[in-house]
Amino acid sequence: MKKILFITTLSRTINAFLVPHIEKLINEGNRVDCACYIDEDIDKNLTALGVRFFHVPFTRNPLHPGNLKAFLGLIKIQKDHQYDIVHVHTPIAALYGRLLKTRFEELKTVYTVHGFHFYSGAPILNWGIYYPIEKIMAHFTDTIITMNYEDYERAQKLKVKKTHKINGVGVDFSSYNLNLFSKEETRRKLNLREDDFVIIMIAEVNKNKNHLQMIDAIQILKDKGIDVKVICAGDGPLLNEIQRVITMKRLDENIKLLGPRGDINELITASDIGILMSYREGLPRNIMELMACKKPVIGTNIRGIRDLVEDGVSGYLVNINDSKETAEKIEKLLKDKSLRETMGSNAFEIIKEYEVNKVVDSLAGVYI
Repeated sequence: MKKILFITTLSRTINAFLVPHIEKLINEGNRVDCACYIDEDIDKNLTALGVRFFHVPFTRNPLHPGNLKAFLGLIKIQKDHQYDIVHVHTPIAALYGRLLKTRFEELKTVYTVHGFHFYSGAPILNWGIYYPIEKIMAHFTDTIITMNYEDYERAQKLKVKKTHKINGVGVDFSSYNLNLFSKEETRRKLNLREDDFVIIMIAEVNKNKNHLQMIDAIQILKDKGIDVKVICAGDGPLLNEIQRVITMKRLDENIKLLGPRGDINELITASDIGILMSYREGLPRNIMELMACKKPVIGTNIRGIRDLVEDGVSGYLVNINDSKETAEKIEKLLKDKSLRETMGSNAFEIIKEYEVNKVVDSLAGVYI
């Protein structure tokens, strides 16, 4: 039996992505606890299994003095409970969690990279700040787990003891499939017609997710007399600003910002295709969810998205900020139902390797 501590900046990360991983470790006889800033109620399955949650006052600013308090809290937790392994996720938690090795040399540190902030096409500032930090932190890391090929190749150059690539956090096919909801009924609830062409964008409304590229593409199509509906699921700091842009461009009837939603599978069922226009991704689970529901995806040609979307096979890859190309791909899929169905079927075949139980099983050797 191993004693393992999962460390994340926020508890919502554990609830959203890590519950199956923790359950499997416990079922194999390990003791697993979690340390994080508790920003939402803990998943009931984990509390039922006896997982202890330690509140650690992380902040998202790496230099905020509150993180020193968080680090001191981690030191106390390790002193009190003597974990064999810490498994760190998210940038702030990964930094301070691995620094525990400066005080506990025998502690094994495992770091899951959800997307390095230094990547092909990243701002020079990112390379100047985050790459040197990661080079230093490699000395305090026993194992790195990556989710895409670009990060995997870059992580190997950091020369930690072990580097793995796995298929993200996985997607649960029992929760994401087309058999759970009625497309027609869901469209009625959303005030969408049966013959509408509906695109879904599942993304936090922030600068990185780049809603403006989607909006400009819809404007191009509208100017050509092509009517398309977009439903956007997600909250974020730019929600009001993006709504103002939509209204200014007179696209309120075309694009609906739905805010935070707990019915993503149902919304996917009501849609014809998915779209994601990000500048940066690790391995986006929202695309996995779309593919599990047999939906073609149009995404920007970046790390993470191109690991999932095969251009011309399961969807299309477009250049960042190329709204004209994005509009062209939307129009192509709108006009060809047979192509949508073929691409959707291809997407489902591709995403089978990302099923959550397969992903969890692939982690079996990481803790050895």
